[in-house]
Amino acid sequence: MNDNINNKTSPNQMRVLMKRMRDGKFDVTESQDKAKKDLSMRDMLKITRKINEAVEGEDEQPQKNKKSVYDQSREEEKFNNYFNDMNVDIKFIDLDVFDNLIFWGGTIDGVIQFVYKVTPDEKTSGIEFNYLPDFTVDNPDNDKIIKKIESYYDSFYKYWRNNILS
Repeated sequence: MNDNINNKTSPNQMRVLMKRMRDGKFDVTESQDKAKKDLSMRDMLKITRKINEAVEGEDEQPQKNKKSVYDQSREEEKFNNYFNDMNVDIKFIDLDVFDNLIFWGGTIDGVIQFVYKVTPDEKTSGIEFNYLPDFTVDNPDNDKIIKKIESYYDSFYKYWRNNILS
C-alpha cells in the first residue's frame, strides 16, 4: 500500500495516520521539532481517556427536577390522609423527580426522619430512617408510625415507578 496521505479514501487516510501515530514517523511536510517516542498501547489509551474525560465533562449538566406543580401537594395530602387516624406532626422535604430518581421524605413528630427513594434498580430503591435524639424505642406509637411509613412506601413506589421510571 502506498504511504501517501493524499489518497482520497477515508479508510486509507485513517490507516496512514494510525501507522504514523504508532511508528512515530511523519511526512517531511509536517513540522517535527523533537523526536517522538514510539507510542505503546498504554500511552494511546491514556491519551484517549484524557480526551474522553474532557469531552464528558463539557456535556454534563445538572438534571432538571421534573415534578409538576401538583406533585408535592398531592403526595403530602395522600401521606397526611394515611396518617389521619394518628395525631402526628409531619414536616416534609421537597419532592425531587428526575429521570432515574424520585426522592422524598420528611420528619414525623420531630423524632423520626424518613426518605423514600425510587430508582430503576430495586436494590437501590427503598426507605431510609434516621432516629433523632428524642426517639425512644419503647414507645408503641413510634412502632406504629414506622410500620405506617413502611406500608405507605409500597403505594409511593408503585405510583412513581409506573409513571416516571417506566
